[in-house]
Amino acid sequence: MITMRRIGMLHTRILGPRAESSGNWAKMWEMRLGVATCLLVVSASCPAQARSAVQRDVEGYAIASCLSAQDQPYLKDQGDGWASVIIQRGKGGLDIITAVAVAVKAELAKGNMAVVRTETGPTKELPVLYCGEIIDVPSVKVAINRAVKKLASSYRPH
Repeated sequence: MITMRRIGMLHTRILGPRAESSGNWAKMWEMRLGVATCLLVVSASCPAQARSAVQRDVEGYAIASCLSAQDQPYLKDQGDGWASVIIQRGKGGLDIITAVAVAVKAELAKGNMAVVRTETGPTKELPVLYCGEIIDVPSVKVAINRAVKKLASSYRPH
């Protein structure tokens, strides 16, 4: 016989014959604990807020500027296209955002391209990784922050 017993305002417990156990409750508990730990780590490492539209556009323009300065035609084309989209949908002055491109070009001139070293062959340049991380280089980050501050009022809803 199965009965339901109210144990709280929103909770009920079904009383009746218990289901057969596979005997792996310890493994299931360990797995649940592992999943909970992973979720906790992921949620703790996520930023409290998403990037603003102005931050996204300015950082995207910096990465696009880096890509368009590469030697590979595909990367150059993708960078030019990405930068064009940002300029077309962007708000505010063009001179503000081009200051970011100047900072990116100055950083590119230093020649600190990311490379991967292999045991059997020569090193290989990684321009996509380099361009993706260029927004974290201090000189570029300063230019990005200045541009974000200057463009912030243009991105606010009126």
